[in-house]
Amino acid sequence: MLGGRGGGGGGGGGGIGYEFSVNGSFLQNEITGIRGGLSYLESINPSYRGITPIRNQLGRSLSAFYGYQVAGLFRDAGEVNNAPVQKGAAPGRFRFADISGRDGVPDGSIDELDRTYLGSPIPKFTGGANLMVKYKNVEVSAYLYASMGNKIYNLGRWWTDFYSSFTGMSISPRVRNSWTPANPEATIPLFESASNFSTNTQSTSFYVESGNYLRMQNLSLAYHFPAAIRNALKAERLKVFLSANNLFTLTNYSGTDPGVGGAADTVFGIDQGNYPVTRSFTAGISVGF
Repeated sequence: MLGGRGGGGGGGGGGIGYEFSVNGSFLQNEITGIRGGLSYLESINPSYRGITPIRNQLGRSLSAFYGYQVAGLFRDAGEVNNAPVQKGAAPGRFRFADISGRDGVPDGSIDELDRTYLGSPIPKFTGGANLMVKYKNVEVSAYLYASMGNKIYNLGRWWTDFYSSFTGMSISPRVRNSWTPANPEATIPLFESASNFSTNTQSTSFYVESGNYLRMQNLSLAYHFPAAIRNALKAERLKVFLSANNLFTLTNYSGTDPGVGGAADTVFGIDQGNYPVTRSFTAGISVGF
């Protein structure tokens, strides 16, 4: 933690004073041993609508994301014919990376051995910064919080980016740019009613996004009444203030809130449409006698 404090004298209500502090922590997380000689926890692999996005595996972090790496979408029938054998393959559907061959050489088919590590939900860095500036009787303070180095499994996209996942569910505006023969470079799959291995039934990197964010958790403005007024009211302290919480969040995450939690140490970082933190405003008077 680092901090600083300064101020300057002056006539009347005084000069400028400030306080500044920063704090942060770094975390290296890895599973180094599992009882029974297991390479991963077979009993802790939760399923969400048939998708199993987590594998707690030796050498990886707790709650590591696991599944197929999306190499893109099949552009056309020719690409399907020339690609490794994949169930349900068709233009506009996911094309998974063939990684199960030896020495980096693909084996020509896509199966469960091609699943791989897709990222960790545990931030590598978290920290914050406090700043307070006071000029005469006016005081402004702010607190910024940052979280970096983690991934989020945005399972909410299962509901919003595929036609067949859940009939009647809200659809994301992203599907306006879904694959069509006239839009072969799209990253959103073909908007269709099929549900199979190459569409929306597997855990894939399609759902994995950066969880980095910077949030203004608090910003406040206060006015301290001068001694003459406090003395007239026989008050030791008297101020009015206005405070805003969760004023803004800077992030590239497409979900409602990058601050995704979880139910346990081995199952977290999965966004099923979590409710975002709310922005709030508070105004008041603080009096001390």
